[in-house]
Amino acid sequence: MGKKSVVVEIMEKRLSPYDFQYVDYNNLIWTFSREVEGVEQYIAIQKSQWENSYALNLYVYGVGLPIYRTKELINDPKYNWDFLSFNNQQDQREVLNKLLDVAEKYGIDKLNELANEKKVMVESPKPTTQMYKKLYEENAVLMKQFMSRINAVDLPEADILQLLKKELEEIQGEMYEDIQDKLVELASVYGNMLIKKLGGRWEYVKSSGKASVDIPLFCRCNILVDFIEAWQKGEENLIIKNFNHKCNEVINWVRQCRALYGEDWQPPETKYKMSLDNYGKI
Repeated sequence: MGKKSVVVEIMEKRLSPYDFQYVDYNNLIWTFSREVEGVEQYIAIQKSQWENSYALNLYVYGVGLPIYRTKELINDPKYNWDFLSFNNQQDQREVLNKLLDVAEKYGIDKLNELANEKKVMVESPKPTTQMYKKLYEENAVLMKQFMSRINAVDLPEADILQLLKKELEEIQGEMYEDIQDKLVELASVYGNMLIKKLGGRWEYVKSSGKASVDIPLFCRCNILVDFIEAWQKGEENLIIKNFNHKCNEVINWVRQCRALYGEDWQPPETKYKMSLDNYGKI
């Protein structure tokens, strides 16, 4: 077994008393999670892609629920930072512990607050293992089926999002068991639109039986949960709002980097293909 990374070592020591467990490391992000009354809560440490620095990310799964960093957690000018830099191993440990101090003092309460908000918003049905598996294995076929059925192959992005919204509206009032295939079809279109615009891939985790879209410059997106919650709440506009939020997060970050490092700057190489031409179009 390989040596445990210093990030995992420190996060485990600080977060295990709160029942957080290590999930994985992906795209320079170390993630721990716990489940409280059916709501998944996440604390992650993200490493900068171009320098030695870390940021703290906190979030729960849900439509329209944001990722919180330090300056959003603490209303204090001296904490007006996202990433903290380090120069050596001692600095590295100090930075990690400083970020986790914030997680302990402010983040745990914020996660519980967000979880309560989510429970109040809606008690949504859970995606089934079969739905996740179908989404992962058949998303390309399902998207082609949808685009052909409504003659949407040449439509612009905004029009397709409106069609997804309309399809959600049409299944309002139906029994959840009767619309599972429809939700998987709509999630297939939505997920592939995100991948086309931002880069990424479909991912299936056998241990949990969950499928998601992994966007290298953002995070994993549980598309099925997004659609089920929007359908359950009868707020179909959340799908469009959530799509634009994800795209704006990435696009604004790329724009800031190009302003700092020049117009020729591109995100550091990742294992996924990215459509960089799209970054200036929102």
